[in-house]
Amino acid sequence: MKIKNWNKFQHFKDRRPPWVKLYRDLLDDVEWFELDATSSKALVMFWLIASEYDGDLPDAKTLAFRLRTSESAIKSICSKLSHWLEQDDITMISERYQLDAPETERETETYTEKETDSFTEFWNKYPKKVGKDAAYKSWQKVKPRIDDVLFALSWQCKTDQWTKNNGQFIPNPATYLNQGRWQDEQPVTDLVPF
Repeated sequence: MKIKNWNKFQHFKDRRPPWVKLYRDLLDDVEWFELDATSSKALVMFWLIASEYDGDLPDAKTLAFRLRTSESAIKSICSKLSHWLEQDDITMISERYQLDAPETERETETYTEKETDSFTEFWNKYPKKVGKDAAYKSWQKVKPRIDDVLFALSWQCKTDQWTKNNGQFIPNPATYLNQGRWQDEQPVTDLVPF
């Protein structure tokens, strides 16, 4: 991946540490204002990291380490930052498209097994153990990505709302899933510093 229009942001590239420019026109950029707080902060961090690689960004694993977050979070952030990032290798996309035979019954069973395994992982991590059948039905209906759910739970379990009064305000698991609560934005005070 690369930063789009890298030369616009590069400033004093021979300096150590390198600098990047932020432009006032960012205030009028609709895509910037549509970003959540985590993604907009990550974009600035991406610009700083790109300054070390002449506009290129390292792989997701390295970015995750540098920003002290998970790879799944980085992938989610990158998808939100497509306005500012460009894919420099089309094979990354084309490798995923394959002509294949229609799905067989066995493949469906495998997916269901994976779905069950993901739900079990969610259930084991979720702090409130009520309504397991209802939660499983919700899991099957909304089909969330387990990495996204686990990342959200990692910070949600530490919030005041979930810790006060012995967890009285933790939503039931089915409610959590039906409301898409794993997509809630992490409060700024709870963000892990980059």
